Amino acid sequence: MKDVYKFSAQAVPILIVDDDQDCRQLIRDAIEEGHGGHGRPEVMEVCSGEEAVLFLRREGRFAEAPRPGLVLMDIEMPGMGGQEALKLIRRDRRFSDIAVVMMTGVTDDGQKRLAMANGANSYTNKPTDADTFMRTVMWTADYWLRIHQFPSRTQVAEIA
Repeated sequence: MKDVYKFSAQAVPILIVDDDQDCRQLIRDAIEEGHGGHGRPEVMEVCSGEEAVLFLRREGRFAEAPRPGLVLMDIEMPGMGGQEALKLIRRDRRFSDIAVVMMTGVTDDGQKRLAMANGANSYTNKPTDADTFMRTVMWTADYWLRIHQFPSRTQVAEIA
C-alpha cells in the first residue's frame, strides 16, 4: 500500500476479538504495517466474546495475559457476541480505561446506537475491499495509539 503513512504509538497492547481468523490476521497485519517496526504494540487475539471477558479478567488460560489498552471487537460471533461482551466489560470499573472499538461488518444503525449505549468508544465498519480495510484499521489504531491520551495505569488503579 503506497499511500499509507507510518505512525508511532504509545506502548499500548491491543486485543483483537473476532471469530474470523482471516480477519484477525488482516487487522494484525495492518497494525504491524502501520508501525513499520517502530514501537510496535503487543497484539493479542481471541475468537469470542467469552474469551475477551476471560482475557480481561485474567481467568483460566488467560491468567498471565497482559492488560490491553485497546480492544478491537467484532459484533457477530458465535456464543457471546460483541455487544454482550461489551456490556460485561463496561460493568467492571477495572476496565473503564480500556478503549473498546466495535470493528464490524454490521452497518445497522440500531447496532450502532446499542454499541454506544453499551459503552463503546467507537464504531467502525469493516470495508469489504482489502486495501480500504487495511487503511481503516491503520487509521483507527493511529487515533487510539497516537492521538488519544490514555490515563496512566497508576491513576486508573487509584480510581478503581
